[in-house]
Amino acid sequence: MLLSLSKALADAGESLKDQDIIVITSKVVAYSQGLLRQIPSREAFRDLVKQEADKVLEEGDMVLTMKNKVLIPNAGIDNSNTPEGNVILWPKDPFGYAREIRQSLMNQFGVTDLGVVISDSHCQPLRMGTSGIAIGWAGFEGVEDVIGSEDLFGRKMKYTKIASADNLASAANLEMGETDASVPYVLVRNAKVIFSDKDFSEDDYFIHPEDCIYRGLYNQNLTSYDPS
Repeated sequence: MLLSLSKALADAGESLKDQDIIVITSKVVAYSQGLLRQIPSREAFRDLVKQEADKVLEEGDMVLTMKNKVLIPNAGIDNSNTPEGNVILWPKDPFGYAREIRQSLMNQFGVTDLGVVISDSHCQPLRMGTSGIAIGWAGFEGVEDVIGSEDLFGRKMKYTKIASADNLASAANLEMGETDASVPYVLVRNAKVIFSDKDFSEDDYFIHPEDCIYRGLYNQNLTSYDPS
Protein backbone atom coordinates (compact mmCIF):
# COMPACT_ATOMS: atom_id res chain seq x y z
CA MET A 1 0.00 0.00 0.00
CA LEU A 2 2.90 2.36 0.71
CA LEU A 3 3.94 2.17 -2.96
CA SER A 4 0.40 3.02 -4.04
CA LEU A 5 0.29 6.01 -1.69
CA SER A 6 3.70 7.27 -2.82
CA LYS A 7 2.63 6.96 -6.46
CA ALA A 8 -0.61 8.85 -5.76
CA LEU A 9 1.39 11.71 -4.23
CA ALA A 10 3.82 11.75 -7.16
CA ASP A 11 0.99 11.66 -9.72
CA ALA A 12 -0.56 14.67 -7.99
CA GLY A 13 2.75 16.51 -8.04
CA GLU A 14 2.86 16.49 -4.25
CA SER A 15 5.34 15.59 -1.55
CA LEU A 16 4.81 15.51 2.19
CA LYS A 17 5.63 18.46 4.43
CA ASP A 18 5.84 18.77 8.19
CA GLN A 19 2.36 18.98 9.77
CA ASP A 20 0.63 17.30 6.84
CA ILE A 21 -2.02 14.66 7.49
CA ILE A 22 -2.78 11.72 5.21
CA VAL A 23 -6.30 10.25 5.43
CA ILE A 24 -6.51 6.68 4.15
CA THR A 25 -9.78 4.88 3.55
CA SER A 26 -10.18 1.74 5.63
CA LYS A 27 -11.06 -0.28 2.55
CA VAL A 28 -7.66 0.10 0.90
CA VAL A 29 -6.04 -0.85 4.21
CA ALA A 30 -8.23 -3.95 4.46
CA TYR A 31 -7.41 -4.92 0.87
CA SER A 32 -3.69 -4.60 1.64
CA GLN A 33 -4.21 -6.89 4.64
CA GLY A 34 -5.89 -9.54 2.50
CA LEU A 35 -9.30 -9.20 4.17
CA LEU A 36 -11.49 -9.83 1.10
CA ARG A 37 -13.85 -12.74 1.73
CA GLN A 38 -16.12 -14.74 -0.59
CA ILE A 39 -19.67 -14.94 0.73
CA PRO A 40 -21.99 -17.42 -1.04
CA SER A 41 -25.24 -16.42 0.70
CA ARG A 42 -26.97 -13.94 2.99
CA GLU A 43 -26.83 -16.52 5.77
CA ALA A 44 -23.07 -16.85 5.34
CA PHE A 45 -22.76 -13.07 5.49
CA ARG A 46 -24.66 -12.86 8.77
CA ASP A 47 -22.55 -15.68 10.19
CA LEU A 48 -19.40 -13.74 9.22
CA VAL A 49 -20.75 -10.59 10.88
CA LYS A 50 -21.36 -12.46 14.13
CA GLN A 51 -17.90 -13.97 13.93
CA GLU A 52 -16.23 -10.59 13.40
CA ALA A 53 -18.33 -8.61 15.91
CA ASP A 54 -17.13 -8.03 19.45
CA LYS A 55 -20.78 -8.04 20.52
CA VAL A 56 -24.08 -8.47 18.67
CA LEU A 57 -26.70 -6.05 19.96
CA GLU A 58 -29.67 -6.54 17.66
CA GLU A 59 -30.49 -8.48 14.51
CA GLY A 60 -32.70 -6.89 11.89
CA ASP A 61 -32.19 -6.03 8.22
CA MET A 62 -28.66 -5.27 9.38
CA VAL A 63 -26.93 -6.68 12.44
CA LEU A 64 -26.20 -3.94 14.97
CA THR A 65 -22.85 -4.65 16.58
CA MET A 66 -19.95 -3.36 18.63
CA LYS A 67 -16.62 -3.64 16.83
CA ASN A 68 -13.37 -2.10 18.07
CA LYS A 69 -15.46 -0.16 20.63
CA VAL A 70 -17.54 1.39 17.82
CA LEU A 71 -21.31 1.03 17.50
CA ILE A 72 -21.70 0.03 13.86
CA PRO A 73 -23.87 -2.18 11.61
CA ASN A 74 -22.50 -5.51 10.38
CA ALA A 75 -19.20 -5.21 12.30
CA GLY A 76 -18.03 -2.76 9.63
CA ILE A 77 -18.16 -5.43 6.90
CA ASP A 78 -19.01 -3.97 3.50
CA ASN A 79 -19.75 -5.24 -0.01
CA SER A 80 -19.53 -1.93 -1.88
CA ASN A 81 -16.59 -1.61 -4.28
CA THR A 82 -15.85 -5.33 -3.98
CA PRO A 83 -16.11 -8.06 -6.65
CA GLU A 84 -19.47 -9.80 -6.96
CA GLY A 85 -19.99 -12.30 -4.17
CA ASN A 86 -17.27 -10.79 -1.98
CA VAL A 87 -17.16 -8.54 1.07
CA ILE A 88 -14.33 -6.68 2.79
CA LEU A 89 -13.72 -6.78 6.53
CA TRP A 90 -12.64 -3.92 8.74
CA PRO A 91 -8.85 -3.52 8.94
CA LYS A 92 -6.95 -5.34 11.64
CA ASP A 93 -5.34 -3.10 14.30
CA PRO A 94 -6.02 0.24 12.54
CA PHE A 95 -4.13 2.23 15.19
CA GLY A 96 -1.05 0.04 14.84
CA TYR A 97 -1.30 0.22 11.06
CA ALA A 98 -1.54 4.02 11.18
CA ARG A 99 1.63 4.14 13.29
CA GLU A 100 3.50 1.88 10.86
CA ILE A 101 2.46 3.89 7.80
CA ARG A 102 3.32 7.14 9.57
CA GLN A 103 6.81 5.95 10.45
CA SER A 104 7.44 4.72 6.91
CA LEU A 105 6.29 8.03 5.42
CA MET A 106 8.38 10.03 7.88
CA ASN A 107 11.45 8.04 6.88
CA GLN A 108 10.69 8.37 3.17
CA PHE A 109 9.94 12.09 3.10
CA GLY A 110 12.17 13.27 5.96
CA VAL A 111 9.40 14.88 7.98
CA THR A 112 8.96 14.88 11.76
CA ASP A 113 5.37 16.05 12.35
CA LEU A 114 3.00 13.90 10.32
CA GLY A 115 -0.53 12.65 10.93
CA VAL A 116 -2.23 9.55 9.54
CA VAL A 117 -5.95 8.78 9.77
CA ILE A 118 -7.64 5.50 8.84
CA SER A 119 -11.20 6.45 7.92
CA ASP A 120 -14.49 4.79 7.14
CA SER A 121 -18.04 5.84 6.36
CA HIS A 122 -20.45 5.87 9.26
CA CYS A 123 -24.14 6.57 9.87
CA GLN A 124 -25.15 8.79 12.77
CA PRO A 125 -28.34 7.70 14.59
CA LEU A 126 -31.36 9.76 13.50
CA ARG A 127 -29.29 11.59 10.86
CA MET A 128 -29.78 10.98 7.14
CA GLY A 129 -26.68 10.14 5.12
CA THR A 130 -23.15 8.99 5.82
CA SER A 131 -20.17 10.89 7.13
CA GLY A 132 -16.60 9.96 7.96
CA ILE A 133 -15.25 8.42 11.13
CA ALA A 134 -11.68 7.73 12.21
CA ILE A 135 -11.13 4.11 13.22
CA GLY A 136 -7.44 4.70 13.83
CA TRP A 137 -4.92 7.52 13.75
CA ALA A 138 -1.34 8.41 14.60
CA GLY A 139 0.81 11.51 14.96
CA PHE A 140 -1.69 13.94 16.48
CA GLU A 141 -4.31 14.27 19.19
CA GLY A 142 -7.35 12.69 17.58
CA VAL A 143 -9.55 13.84 20.44
CA GLU A 144 -8.57 17.25 21.83
CA ASP A 145 -9.61 17.91 25.42
CA VAL A 146 -10.68 21.54 25.88
CA ILE A 147 -12.36 21.06 29.25
CA GLY A 148 -11.48 24.08 31.38
CA SER A 149 -11.03 26.39 28.38
CA GLU A 150 -13.20 29.50 28.29
CA ASP A 151 -15.83 30.40 25.71
CA LEU A 152 -16.36 33.91 24.33
CA PHE A 153 -18.09 34.96 27.53
CA GLY A 154 -15.58 33.49 29.96
CA ARG A 155 -17.57 30.37 30.82
CA LYS A 156 -15.37 27.32 31.28
CA MET A 157 -16.08 24.23 29.22
CA LYS A 158 -17.25 21.32 31.39
CA TYR A 159 -17.57 18.45 28.91
CA THR A 160 -16.24 19.49 25.51
CA LYS A 161 -13.70 17.39 23.65
CA ILE A 162 -13.06 18.02 19.95
CA ALA A 163 -13.18 14.93 17.73
CA SER A 164 -10.35 16.15 15.48
CA ALA A 165 -9.70 12.78 13.81
CA ASP A 166 -13.39 12.23 13.08
CA ASN A 167 -13.68 15.77 11.69
CA LEU A 168 -10.74 15.17 9.35
CA ALA A 169 -12.17 11.81 8.27
CA SER A 170 -15.52 13.41 7.51
CA ALA A 171 -13.95 16.25 5.51
CA ALA A 172 -11.85 13.76 3.55
CA ASN A 173 -14.97 11.68 2.89
CA LEU A 174 -16.26 14.46 0.61
CA GLU A 175 -13.31 13.78 -1.70
CA MET A 176 -13.26 10.01 -1.29
CA GLY A 177 -16.94 9.65 -2.12
CA GLU A 178 -19.22 6.68 -1.55
CA THR A 179 -19.57 5.19 -5.03
CA ASP A 180 -17.01 5.07 -7.87
CA ALA A 181 -14.83 8.10 -7.04
CA SER A 182 -11.81 5.81 -6.46
CA VAL A 183 -9.96 8.22 -4.15
CA PRO A 184 -8.36 6.14 -1.37
CA TYR A 185 -6.04 8.89 -0.05
CA VAL A 186 -6.57 12.53 0.87
CA LEU A 187 -3.81 14.97 1.80
CA VAL A 188 -4.78 17.49 4.49
CA ARG A 189 -2.61 20.55 5.00
CA ASN A 190 -2.66 23.31 7.64
CA ALA A 191 -5.17 21.53 9.88
CA LYS A 192 -5.55 22.91 13.39
CA VAL A 193 -4.49 19.84 15.34
CA ILE A 194 -1.95 19.10 18.06
CA PHE A 195 0.80 16.88 16.70
CA SER A 196 2.03 14.18 19.05
CA ASP A 197 4.18 11.05 19.06
CA LYS A 198 1.99 9.28 21.63
CA ASP A 199 0.63 5.81 20.90
CA PHE A 200 -3.13 6.26 20.59
CA SER A 201 -5.74 3.51 20.80
CA GLU A 202 -9.47 2.81 20.82
CA ASP A 203 -9.58 4.05 24.41
CA ASP A 204 -8.94 7.56 23.11
CA TYR A 205 -12.31 7.73 21.33
CA PHE A 206 -14.45 5.37 23.42
CA ILE A 207 -17.11 6.45 25.90
CA HIS A 208 -18.65 3.65 27.93
CA PRO A 209 -22.43 3.47 27.30
CA GLU A 210 -23.11 4.16 30.99
CA ASP A 211 -21.28 7.49 30.67
CA CYS A 212 -22.69 8.52 27.26
CA ILE A 213 -25.15 11.44 27.17
CA TYR A 214 -27.54 9.22 25.15
CA ARG A 215 -27.45 6.40 27.71
CA GLY A 216 -31.18 6.76 28.41
CA LEU A 217 -31.88 5.45 24.89
CA TYR A 218 -29.78 2.31 25.21
CA ASN A 219 -31.12 -1.06 26.22
CA GLN A 220 -29.46 -3.35 28.72
CA ASN A 221 -27.72 -5.22 25.92
CA LEU A 222 -25.51 -2.18 25.30
CA THR A 223 -25.17 -0.65 28.74
CA SER A 224 -23.86 -3.98 29.97
CA TYR A 225 -21.22 -4.02 27.21
CA ASP A 226 -17.79 -4.95 28.54
CA PRO A 227 -15.06 -3.75 26.15
CA SER A 228 -12.21 -5.51 27.93
